[in-house]
Amino acid sequence: MVLFGRTAKHVARLIGLFIATLTAPLFRQLGYALQTAWADLTAPLRRVRSGMRHIREMVAEEKRHGPSHTATLIWHYFRSGVREYGHLAKNLFYYLLPLGAGVVFVFTVTQVLQNPFALRVEYKGQLVGYVAQEEVYEEAARALQNQLVYTGQDQEWEITPSFTVAAAHPDDLSDSQTLVNSILRSSGAEITEAIGLYVGNVFYGATTDEDSLKQAIEAIKAPYYTQYPGAEISFVEDVNLKKGVYLTESLVNYSKLEELLTSQVQGQRSYTIQSGDTPWKIAGENDITLDDLYALNPVLDNGNNMPIGEQLVIGQAVPFLQVKAIVTSVERETIPFDTETDYDTSLGFGQQRVVREGVEGQKDVTYQSVYIGGQLASKTSIGDPVIISQPVSAQVKQGVYMTSDGVVIKPGNGILMFPIGAGYKGMSRGYNGPLLPAHNGLDLRGYVGTPIYAAQSGRVIYAGQTRGGYGIHVIIDHGGGLQTLYGHCSGLAVSYGEVVKQGQLIAFLGSTGWSTGPHCHFEVRVNGVARDPMNYLG
Repeated sequence: MVLFGRTAKHVARLIGLFIATLTAPLFRQLGYALQTAWADLTAPLRRVRSGMRHIREMVAEEKRHGPSHTATLIWHYFRSGVREYGHLAKNLFYYLLPLGAGVVFVFTVTQVLQNPFALRVEYKGQLVGYVAQEEVYEEAARALQNQLVYTGQDQEWEITPSFTVAAAHPDDLSDSQTLVNSILRSSGAEITEAIGLYVGNVFYGATTDEDSLKQAIEAIKAPYYTQYPGAEISFVEDVNLKKGVYLTESLVNYSKLEELLTSQVQGQRSYTIQSGDTPWKIAGENDITLDDLYALNPVLDNGNNMPIGEQLVIGQAVPFLQVKAIVTSVERETIPFDTETDYDTSLGFGQQRVVREGVEGQKDVTYQSVYIGGQLASKTSIGDPVIISQPVSAQVKQGVYMTSDGVVIKPGNGILMFPIGAGYKGMSRGYNGPLLPAHNGLDLRGYVGTPIYAAQSGRVIYAGQTRGGYGIHVIIDHGGGLQTLYGHCSGLAVSYGEVVKQGQLIAFLGSTGWSTGPHCHFEVRVNGVARDPMNYLG
């Protein structure tokens, strides 16, 4: 180990000597170069310092000869020094020139690095901005397409920009929205920021005059705010104003939109009532609801009056924008009382005696009324009514008839059964009311002798025959103002004053009186006024 250590030490010494031998000339040259450079750099300074010392000595020796003589000596000394040692300044310049170039280079690189490279975006030859990466432009393109409002299937607008690499200051870089705005400004006449009018999802045009369009729409609703204070005012159809970027071809002159807003649609139509017409038939054939038909024509009295030859209004001209007002109101209403009826055989059939008067209750009901164009279109209750007072039931006693076999016959309840039995052949004529030719009942055809039954329980107040007219007929009083008549009978099965129950045989079908064939003229009267029997048959 000792021998190995000695050998390694000897080898290291040899390697060191070898390296020193190789590098010694290099270090000598480097040292010489450094000494030379130092001498060149400091020589001008040494000469200047030496010159300043000699000048001070000359000034001190020549003061006695005057300032002008001293200045002349100094000038001649300076000129001779420049001629003799000027090359030293040139050497200094040669050293300082690369150093200055290096400083300029470092400054330039630093400034360039502070202004990173970016993509210069141009559209139609115009600069629209700088972006750090292409994804920023793609995001702007998507945002712009989202802002574009296409009003037709064949509309399409494409953006084709150009990109070049350029140095840009960080403040010059654009975000996506700034780029969108720049593209819009440079798009020329292709697209325009505007506001579009949509009514019921139908596009009617776009305009750049946003304020005027909004004011015109509000002016249509303004009178209704005064007419219906506190109401919810809107339009029947949805009216939407959509701001966005429109293709120029979608723009219309604002005056046309204003004219459209105040225009009328659906011209008025009329219909003349013909023989055999009914409200349902007229409404169906003219594509109008029955409620609208009645509302436009009060003369119909909700179907109770159909004057032949009368001209009905089927449709009216309405504004292009119909205004809807929803009014919420609370109304005080009565609650009808119930009637508790006790049947009493000691009273005459159908007679009533009030034991306790009924008292109506009161409630507050909240209604929501919808007015369209100033006309009431619907009225519905909302929520639960608030009960102010409960009703008090009335108590009455009503006379009934008890037959010899103990069967109690009560006055009718207003629901009638069909009066004709087996042998019925159909209805030859219906109810026409007071209209000419007047007919106040139903003509029910059948064979002579077909049984006729009481449509409801009651007392027979007529059973006999008249010349002409109804011929042999029966009239039954069912109480409560309701009566039924059975005319043109061939024979009777009941007599005056008799109490009958519903479905009891009362007569036989015939053709007496003013009749052109076997049938039963069936009539319903309420408080002496003929009504359509079809509304009472159960």
